[in-house]
Amino acid sequence: GISSSIVTPICDIEKTGDSVPELDAGFYITASLMGVIVSLCVLAGIVDYFFAEKINHYPISKSLIYQLFISCSLYTNIASIFEVDTSNKEGQITSFHCIRFFSMLWVVTVHLYLTYMAFAVNPVDVMAISADLTSEVIVNGFFSVDSFFFMSGVLLTFTCSKSSKLRFKSYQKAPKETMSLRGWILYYAHWVLRLSPAFYFLVLFYTFILKQLMRDSPLNMNSIANGDNCRKSWWMEMLYLHNFVMHDTTCLSSWYLAADMQMYLITPLLIIPLAIKPITGFIVAAMVFIISTATNIFLVYHYHWPASEGWFGPVDPEQSNIENYDMLMYDSPLIRCQVVIMGMVVGWFLRTRKTMNIHPLVYLPCWILAIALMLTVVLAMYSAFSRLVWALGLTAITIFCYYGYGGPINSFMSWHIWVPLGRLSYSGYLIHIPIIQLVLAQSKDEVFFSNFLEFFTTRVISVTTITFFFAVFWSACFEVSFGRVEKLLLGNVRAATKTV
Repeated sequence: GISSSIVTPICDIEKTGDSVPELDAGFYITASLMGVIVSLCVLAGIVDYFFAEKINHYPISKSLIYQLFISCSLYTNIASIFEVDTSNKEGQITSFHCIRFFSMLWVVTVHLYLTYMAFAVNPVDVMAISADLTSEVIVNGFFSVDSFFFMSGVLLTFTCSKSSKLRFKSYQKAPKETMSLRGWILYYAHWVLRLSPAFYFLVLFYTFILKQLMRDSPLNMNSIANGDNCRKSWWMEMLYLHNFVMHDTTCLSSWYLAADMQMYLITPLLIIPLAIKPITGFIVAAMVFIISTATNIFLVYHYHWPASEGWFGPVDPEQSNIENYDMLMYDSPLIRCQVVIMGMVVGWFLRTRKTMNIHPLVYLPCWILAIALMLTVVLAMYSAFSRLVWALGLTAITIFCYYGYGGPINSFMSWHIWVPLGRLSYSGYLIHIPIIQLVLAQSKDEVFFSNFLEFFTTRVISVTTITFFFAVFWSACFEVSFGRVEKLLLGNVRAATKTV
């Protein structure tokens, strides 16, 4: 007879939920914590909307406990996201909200496309776009992240010189207080407490809850979707070290946050020289920039790496160590710091120069050149100097729009509709990966790719819309709420600390 030990495909049955882990302590703890916070925000919102005016007449409204409670108000937090003050735009970089939104749209497009490469039943058709320029938009999607890095650098020095720890023009008045240990502790604490809660809860949700919501989805039978790296490395993500440590088991596309945090830790190396003596700051910026560029050139030359992390086109036969490309090149703060440095210098320039007169014969050709350069690096030019060129384009756009030389482009980019969308870009970035997976998981049929236009209009736009919708509530509960609480607890301490 036939041995019973023989396994045949007919008898090898797999159900959609087999790869989903059983409910464990991580699920219950995460669900409880998130449930408590969301319930608190809803309750605070109800009290805020219906009873706040009456409570304000009583001493309890002045108590810290009540102020902490009302800071979680879902009503006020959502209203603050959509609040647009069109009466006073002076001293604001109004074009950044628009850049944030379209950078976020670019990120969603790239990540959704990569998901299609893994899940679509016709991956050959997905790869077919390599024959046209569409592939360049996908492969060079990293410029969208560089835009975020650039804006982060600009706002760091722009706001520092305006109202934060290091007001450049006042450095000589109180140098000891400015460089005090207390001031720098608050400098770092503010950054960590402002960004971390929304990110931490996303890591916990993705690790312990998301798969439970996809239990009956056919996508669970996909070998790529079955990977569960988060349960191995979720704690490393919370340390902002996952772009280097346990890099091969990262579970989210959150390397950006780790690199951003690591670069923020060393920004005083540039901020302090700019505050003490600007020329010294420029020299430091140039030195770091040269080191970054030289490292980029060495890695590409030594390992014969591609100009960008691509999935199309021929491969250099001498290419080596490609398994570490992300860690050493794509996710590395040493490589990515180019645009941050340029952004910090631009932020310092905007804050120290109130006005700027530019002749039309100068700024009009510069507009054309900036747009041409940015299109060039996306479609044709790569690697060591591509981020420099991209940042130069962003620099021109930022300066011209800020000083009023943007014309109809500035009017469009400063349109008030971009303000709430720009504010939601951080939470949108956090949740867009699980949103993509949840949207695709709703289909019980095969995922099919037709062409890029159909993909963009039917998938990208819908996923982006859903992402920003849920980002409203994620931001209100886990970003704005904790930001207001941090301001209550540390705001007075920061105000008491004399700054430059």
